[in-house]
Amino acid sequence: MQAIVNVDSRSRSHGTDSAFSIDLRESLNLGDHQVRVDSCQFSNSFYTTDLGANLYYKNGATIQSYTIPLRAYTGTSLAAAMQTSTGRNSSYDPDTNNITQTITAGQEWLSDVALKAYSTGFPAGASSTDPRSLNGVLGDSNSATGNLVFSFVKMSPYDYLFLRSRRLTVENSHDPNGRHDVLLRIPLVKGIGSTELASTPEGVYMKLSRDMTLRNIDFELTDYLGNVVDLRGRPMSFELCFD
Repeated sequence: MQAIVNVDSRSRSHGTDSAFSIDLRESLNLGDHQVRVDSCQFSNSFYTTDLGANLYYKNGATIQSYTIPLRAYTGTSLAAAMQTSTGRNSSYDPDTNNITQTITAGQEWLSDVALKAYSTGFPAGASSTDPRSLNGVLGDSNSATGNLVFSFVKMSPYDYLFLRSRRLTVENSHDPNGRHDVLLRIPLVKGIGSTELASTPEGVYMKLSRDMTLRNIDFELTDYLGNVVDLRGRPMSFELCFD
C-alpha cells in the first residue's frame, strides 16, 4: 500500500513549529514499508547569534565576558558589534572574509577549549561546558600579525539541519551520533529570510520498522547534536511518502 501524508506545522496537535506532533484522522497501518520526505520547506530564520553571543577574554586569573545583541549580522556589522561591546578596535575584510581585533596585553581572547579551565565568571545561562559563545561563528584565530585575526568567519550558526521523528524509527539512517530518527538532512544554502527546500534523494526510500500503526507522529527540526532550532514562529511543511 502506498500512502502520502501532507504535514504542516500550523496544523499540529501540540508543540512549536520546529518540535511538534500531528494527529491523523484515520490510523495508518504499515506492514513492511519504506518512507521518503518530499518538498520540505521552511523560512531560514536563524540569527548569527542563535548558538551564542558571548565573547570571552582573560582577566588575570578569571575571565571577562561581553555579549553582543542577538540578531543576524553581516561581516561588517558583526565587527562593529564586537568593537562596541568590547571596546577593542575590530574590522572586517570582505576580500579575505576575516575579522581583525586589537589585542590587550594580559586580556587575550579565550576559545571554547580554553574556557573549560574556568568555573566562574560566566554570564547567566552560560558555563564552562556551554559558554554560549560566538566562537562557532568566528572560527579559528591567530595572532601572528600582532592582532587577533579570525581567519574565516561565517554569518549562519548552522550549515545543515535534520528532520527527525522518534515514532518513525529508520533502520538504515544514522546521524553523526548514531541515532536512527533522521528522516531528512537539510543543507542551509539560501540565507536568512529565504525559503530553504529539501527532499530525500531521488529514488531513495528509508526502511521503517515492521508492523506499525500510526495515529500520531512527532517531528523535530534539529542541529547535528539533536538540539531543536528556533523557527521564530514560521511554519514548516513537507510530504511523507510511504511505499
